[in-house]
Amino acid sequence: MIWAWIAGAVAVLILAVAQSKIKICLSFVHMEQNDEIRIDVRSLFGLIRYRYIVPMLRFHGWLEGLELKSEKTNPNNGDFQGESKRKIDFDKIKEAIDNFRILLHNCFKFNQWFRRLLSRFHCTELNWKTSAGIGDAAETAVVVGTLWGLKTSLLGYIFRTIRLETRPELQVMPVFNQNVFMTEGICRLHIRLWHLVVAGLQLLFRILKIKGGLRAWKKVLLRT
Repeated sequence: MIWAWIAGAVAVLILAVAQSKIKICLSFVHMEQNDEIRIDVRSLFGLIRYRYIVPMLRFHGWLEGLELKSEKTNPNNGDFQGESKRKIDFDKIKEAIDNFRILLHNCFKFNQWFRRLLSRFHCTELNWKTSAGIGDAAETAVVVGTLWGLKTSLLGYIFRTIRLETRPELQVMPVFNQNVFMTEGICRLHIRLWHLVVAGLQLLFRILKIKGGLRAWKKVLLRT
Protein backbone atom coordinates (compact mmCIF):
# COMPACT_ATOMS: atom_id res chain seq x y z
CA MET A 1 0.00 0.00 0.00
CA ILE A 2 2.83 2.35 0.88
CA TRP A 3 4.32 1.94 -2.61
CA ALA A 4 1.04 3.05 -4.13
CA TRP A 5 1.14 6.21 -1.99
CA ILE A 6 4.75 6.85 -2.98
CA ALA A 7 3.98 6.32 -6.66
CA GLY A 8 0.98 8.63 -6.38
CA ALA A 9 3.05 11.32 -4.66
CA VAL A 10 5.77 11.07 -7.32
CA ALA A 11 3.17 11.29 -10.08
CA VAL A 12 1.62 14.39 -8.48
CA LEU A 13 5.08 15.96 -8.10
CA ILE A 14 5.98 15.28 -11.74
CA LEU A 15 2.65 16.71 -12.87
CA ALA A 16 3.13 19.83 -10.72
CA VAL A 17 6.64 20.38 -12.10
CA ALA A 18 5.46 19.85 -15.69
CA GLN A 19 2.63 22.34 -15.22
CA SER A 20 4.85 24.93 -13.52
CA LYS A 21 5.52 28.18 -15.34
CA ILE A 22 8.80 29.55 -16.59
CA LYS A 23 8.46 33.30 -16.09
CA ILE A 24 10.50 35.76 -18.12
CA CYS A 25 10.79 39.49 -17.45
CA LEU A 26 12.49 41.61 -20.11
CA SER A 27 13.18 45.27 -19.35
CA PHE A 28 15.18 47.86 -21.25
CA VAL A 29 16.04 51.52 -20.94
CA HIS A 30 17.87 54.09 -23.06
CA MET A 31 18.27 57.56 -21.54
CA GLU A 32 21.17 59.64 -22.82
CA GLN A 33 24.28 57.73 -21.61
CA ASN A 34 22.27 55.22 -19.57
CA ASP A 35 21.65 51.99 -21.50
CA GLU A 36 20.56 48.74 -19.93
CA ILE A 37 18.83 45.53 -20.96
CA ARG A 38 17.83 43.10 -18.21
CA ILE A 39 16.44 39.57 -18.52
CA ASP A 40 15.12 37.75 -15.44
CA VAL A 41 14.04 34.10 -15.63
CA ARG A 42 12.27 32.15 -12.88
CA SER A 43 11.25 28.50 -12.93
CA LEU A 44 10.15 25.68 -10.60
CA PHE A 45 8.07 28.04 -8.46
CA GLY A 46 10.98 30.46 -8.02
CA LEU A 47 13.52 27.84 -6.90
CA ILE A 48 15.61 28.45 -10.03
CA ARG A 49 16.41 32.06 -10.94
CA TYR A 50 18.65 33.61 -13.54
CA ARG A 51 19.51 37.23 -14.32
CA TYR A 52 21.36 38.55 -17.36
CA ILE A 53 22.19 42.24 -17.62
CA VAL A 54 23.57 44.24 -20.52
CA PRO A 55 24.53 47.54 -18.84
CA MET A 56 26.40 49.09 -21.75
CA LEU A 57 25.72 49.47 -25.47
CA ARG A 58 27.99 51.72 -27.52
CA PHE A 59 27.76 52.22 -31.26
CA HIS A 60 31.16 53.17 -32.73
CA GLY A 61 30.12 53.50 -36.35
CA TRP A 62 29.43 51.04 -39.15
CA LEU A 63 33.08 49.98 -39.43
CA GLU A 64 33.82 49.36 -35.75
CA GLY A 65 30.30 48.18 -34.89
CA LEU A 66 28.56 47.86 -31.53
CA GLU A 67 30.37 47.37 -28.22
CA LEU A 68 28.38 45.25 -25.78
CA LYS A 69 29.11 44.59 -22.11
CA SER A 70 27.11 41.97 -20.22
CA GLU A 71 26.95 40.81 -16.60
CA LYS A 72 25.62 37.75 -14.83
CA THR A 73 24.34 38.08 -11.27
CA ASN A 74 22.63 35.81 -8.76
CA PRO A 75 19.13 37.30 -8.31
CA ASN A 76 18.74 35.56 -4.93
CA ASN A 77 21.52 37.49 -3.21
CA GLY A 78 22.76 39.92 -5.86
CA ASP A 79 26.24 38.35 -6.04
CA PHE A 80 28.24 39.23 -9.13
CA GLN A 81 29.07 36.10 -11.18
CA GLY A 82 31.11 37.55 -14.02
CA GLU A 83 31.07 39.85 -17.02
CA SER A 84 32.00 39.74 -20.67
CA LYS A 85 32.67 42.28 -23.40
CA ARG A 86 32.28 41.78 -27.12
CA LYS A 87 32.13 43.76 -30.31
CA ILE A 88 29.45 43.16 -32.89
CA ASP A 89 30.67 44.37 -36.27
CA PHE A 90 29.68 43.67 -39.85
CA ASP A 91 31.71 40.44 -40.01
CA LYS A 92 30.09 39.10 -36.84
CA ILE A 93 26.62 39.90 -38.19
CA LYS A 94 27.40 38.19 -41.50
CA GLU A 95 28.73 35.13 -39.66
CA ALA A 96 25.59 34.97 -37.50
CA ILE A 97 23.34 35.17 -40.57
CA ASP A 98 25.32 32.40 -42.30
CA ASN A 99 25.09 30.19 -39.19
CA PHE A 100 21.35 30.80 -38.93
CA ARG A 101 20.90 29.77 -42.56
CA ILE A 102 22.79 26.54 -41.87
CA LEU A 103 20.51 25.79 -38.90
CA LEU A 104 17.41 26.50 -40.98
CA HIS A 105 18.64 24.29 -43.82
CA ASN A 106 19.28 21.41 -41.40
CA CYS A 107 15.90 21.42 -39.64
CA PHE A 108 12.61 20.21 -41.11
CA LYS A 109 10.19 23.17 -41.27
CA PHE A 110 11.93 25.21 -38.57
CA ASN A 111 9.64 28.24 -39.06
CA GLN A 112 6.58 26.09 -38.38
CA TRP A 113 8.17 24.77 -35.19
CA PHE A 114 9.16 28.27 -34.04
CA ARG A 115 5.68 29.73 -34.59
CA ARG A 116 4.15 26.86 -32.65
CA LEU A 117 6.57 27.47 -29.78
CA LEU A 118 5.77 31.19 -29.69
CA SER A 119 2.05 30.39 -29.54
CA ARG A 120 2.68 28.71 -26.16
CA PHE A 121 3.94 31.96 -24.64
CA HIS A 122 1.57 34.24 -22.72
CA CYS A 123 2.27 37.96 -22.27
CA THR A 124 0.91 39.31 -18.98
CA GLU A 125 2.44 42.81 -19.02
CA LEU A 126 3.68 45.17 -21.71
CA ASN A 127 4.66 48.76 -21.03
CA TRP A 128 6.68 50.77 -23.57
CA LYS A 129 7.31 54.52 -23.27
CA THR A 130 9.26 56.68 -25.70
CA SER A 131 10.09 60.38 -25.76
CA ALA A 132 11.55 61.96 -28.89
CA GLY A 133 12.39 65.38 -30.26
CA ILE A 134 14.60 66.78 -33.04
CA GLY A 135 14.25 70.49 -32.36
CA ASP A 136 11.73 71.66 -34.95
CA ALA A 137 8.13 71.15 -33.82
CA ALA A 138 6.79 70.05 -37.20
CA GLU A 139 9.60 67.56 -37.77
CA THR A 140 9.20 66.26 -34.22
CA ALA A 141 5.52 65.58 -34.90
CA VAL A 142 6.47 63.56 -37.99
CA VAL A 143 9.02 61.55 -35.97
CA VAL A 144 6.46 60.84 -33.23
CA GLY A 145 3.92 59.67 -35.79
CA THR A 146 6.52 57.41 -37.40
CA LEU A 147 7.45 55.91 -34.02
CA TRP A 148 3.77 55.20 -33.30
CA GLY A 149 3.49 53.40 -36.61
CA LEU A 150 6.64 51.36 -36.00
CA LYS A 151 5.54 50.35 -32.51
CA THR A 152 2.06 49.26 -33.50
CA SER A 153 3.31 47.39 -36.58
CA LEU A 154 6.03 45.57 -34.63
CA LEU A 155 3.77 44.57 -31.75
CA GLY A 156 0.95 43.65 -34.11
CA TYR A 157 3.29 41.25 -35.92
CA ILE A 158 4.61 39.72 -32.68
CA PHE A 159 1.21 39.20 -31.08
CA ARG A 160 -0.17 37.40 -34.07
CA THR A 161 1.52 34.42 -32.43
CA ILE A 162 2.16 35.18 -28.75
CA ARG A 163 -0.97 35.24 -26.61
CA LEU A 164 -1.58 38.70 -25.22
CA GLU A 165 -3.44 38.60 -21.90
CA THR A 166 -3.21 42.26 -21.01
CA ARG A 167 -3.78 45.62 -22.61
CA PRO A 168 -0.45 47.07 -23.79
CA GLU A 169 0.48 50.47 -22.38
CA LEU A 170 2.21 52.38 -25.16
CA GLN A 171 3.30 56.01 -25.11
CA VAL A 172 5.17 58.19 -27.59
CA MET A 173 5.63 61.69 -26.20
CA PRO A 174 6.95 64.62 -28.26
CA VAL A 175 9.70 66.79 -26.80
CA PHE A 176 9.74 70.10 -28.63
CA ASN A 177 12.77 72.38 -29.07
CA GLN A 178 15.18 69.63 -27.97
CA ASN A 179 17.22 66.89 -29.60
CA VAL A 180 16.38 63.91 -27.44
CA PHE A 181 15.46 60.24 -27.68
CA MET A 182 14.58 58.19 -24.61
CA THR A 183 12.82 54.86 -24.39
CA GLU A 184 12.08 52.31 -21.68
CA GLY A 185 9.87 49.28 -21.40
CA ILE A 186 9.03 46.07 -19.62
CA CYS A 187 7.51 42.83 -20.89
CA ARG A 188 6.50 39.80 -18.80
CA LEU A 189 5.99 36.40 -20.39
CA HIS A 190 5.43 32.85 -19.19
CA ILE A 191 5.33 29.37 -20.68
CA ARG A 192 4.56 25.98 -19.13
CA LEU A 193 7.62 23.79 -18.54
CA TRP A 194 6.12 20.80 -20.31
CA HIS A 195 5.42 22.92 -23.40
CA LEU A 196 9.11 23.82 -23.49
CA VAL A 197 10.20 20.20 -23.03
CA VAL A 198 7.87 19.00 -25.79
CA ALA A 199 9.12 21.79 -28.08
CA GLY A 200 12.70 20.70 -27.45
CA LEU A 201 11.90 17.09 -28.33
CA GLN A 202 10.04 18.19 -31.46
CA LEU A 203 13.01 20.31 -32.53
CA LEU A 204 15.36 17.35 -32.08
CA PHE A 205 13.01 15.14 -34.13
CA ARG A 206 12.89 17.73 -36.93
CA ILE A 207 16.69 18.00 -36.96
CA LEU A 208 17.07 14.21 -37.14
CA LYS A 209 14.72 14.11 -40.14
CA ILE A 210 17.39 15.90 -42.18
CA LYS A 211 20.41 13.83 -43.16
CA GLY A 212 23.43 15.25 -41.34
CA GLY A 213 21.23 17.74 -39.49
CA LEU A 214 22.39 16.88 -35.97
CA ARG A 215 26.04 17.08 -37.02
CA ALA A 216 25.48 20.51 -38.61
CA TRP A 217 23.68 21.86 -35.53
CA LYS A 218 26.44 20.61 -33.21
CA LYS A 219 29.10 22.20 -35.40
CA VAL A 220 27.38 25.61 -35.44
CA LEU A 221 26.43 25.66 -31.75
CA LEU A 222 29.87 24.55 -30.56
CA ARG A 223 31.52 27.15 -32.80
CA THR A 224 29.42 29.99 -31.40
